[in-house]
Amino acid sequence: MRRRLWFTLAVVLQIIILVVMIGMKWSTLTYGTKILLKTKPVDPWDFFRGDYVVLNYEISDLDLKKVPADNNDFKRNETVYVMLKQEGRYWAARSVSHKPPADESLAIKGVVIYYSDYEKILHLKYGIESYFVPQHQGRTIENARAALEAEVSVDRRGNSALARLFIEGREVKFQ
Repeated sequence: MRRRLWFTLAVVLQIIILVVMIGMKWSTLTYGTKILLKTKPVDPWDFFRGDYVVLNYEISDLDLKKVPADNNDFKRNETVYVMLKQEGRYWAARSVSHKPPADESLAIKGVVIYYSDYEKILHLKYGIESYFVPQHQGRTIENARAALEAEVSVDRRGNSALARLFIEGREVKFQ
């Protein structure tokens, strides 16, 4: 009887964790601010995961000679906030901080991959770098490298979720 209770509790806890994780992404997609980012696709296929595209954003590699930072003490796997500004259709990095913005500025939360102190280049990951597509459809996106755009939802805490991809202004739709 005791084993059954522990097993049931373990299963229920796992289900609750999954529902919370899905709910958090859904909340970001639904209530977050929609922004458009320029992308640079990288990899069209993986043997184990199938067709998907690894996306690299212009805000993934920040030149700290052009984008101000609160300080240049960046460590691998550290969470940072990139304050965004709209430049025409797209959003770009305005500044980088170790702390979330105090005002209502739009900021996206990222993780430091590495920082080159010599070049003053900060490489970040936002958790929106993979886009899975139906089998045998990854080449469509790979062939459109120059004209690929991503619509991303960013909530007030800096969490982000990839909403849609566009090729030359048209939403990517698969059969």
